[in-house]
Amino acid sequence: MRPAPFVAGWQAGPVVAGAFEARLALDDESLFAGHYPGAPIFPGTFLIEALFQAVNNALGGNARLAEIVACRFHSALLPGDELRAHFTFKEASAGGTLVEATASGRVKAAEITMLLVPPGSNLAATVSTWEPAGPSARALDASFIQRVLPHRPPALLIDSALVFDLPGGGPALIARKAITFDEPCYAGAELIWGYPGTLIVESFCQACGLLRAASGSVGEPRDQTKVPVVAKLAGLRFFGDAAPGDLLEHQVQLVVRTGDGAVFSGQAVVAGRVVLQVDRVVAATAPLSSLRARMVEDPEGRGASG
Repeated sequence: MRPAPFVAGWQAGPVVAGAFEARLALDDESLFAGHYPGAPIFPGTFLIEALFQAVNNALGGNARLAEIVACRFHSALLPGDELRAHFTFKEASAGGTLVEATASGRVKAAEITMLLVPPGSNLAATVSTWEPAGPSARALDASFIQRVLPHRPPALLIDSALVFDLPGGGPALIARKAITFDEPCYAGAELIWGYPGTLIVESFCQACGLLRAASGSVGEPRDQTKVPVVAKLAGLRFFGDAAPGDLLEHQVQLVVRTGDGAVFSGQAVVAGRVVLQVDRVVAATAPLSSLRARMVEDPEGRGASG
């Protein structure tokens, strides 16, 4: 079992007045495995994980990620890039810490605001039950999943999916991912093996890509000259853990679809427990030919991100 999803070997400077800087070399090819074959890109969720590890170490290594308040991706990070990050943090309510991080490779890569809380903090979510039934419901088989998603193992984190229409709510999807003992997991005091929340987010975002494809024209092929990217995240709150042996269920709703972009919301559930609630995922597509520096058009029409 591998550490989750990797242990970031940051070279960090001292914390001065609630701020510090750090550098990380992206020279491990395994970080890019399956994401994407022929066009390796450092996963945005790995970037969030790396930034969390850096600030958690700076705070003494005893915090948990409670919320991705906002995240905006500007450009892709590629093999061999050096990741440079600047962090500022301040106290938040209930003993939490609000962190703002800016990450850059050759150009600015992302801006992220996250909330960290002490272990054992009381976080609770409201569970809503979905009933995927009716004539609109249809299963998406493995061939469909591999046709519309460019991800391949070990980066492919969806096993099966069912698409349907929510009464009065538009297109929706339930996607499932069985967490195995071969996958990266944390070892911790409260949970012997814990599947990281950042990989739950990655799996959820892949479910968003499936829903976008399934709600388009029947049989619509994926444009092989482009790859799906997440442009923005907002209001992603973590409420619990998942572990090997659990079945992760993503409940995803399509909020808006405009051209190459789309906006999604939903939650991830394990055995009736909400482990992740998502206010907004903004997704788009990026040309393979210009991933490093191109700014991805904001599907909501408010500028550029990527």
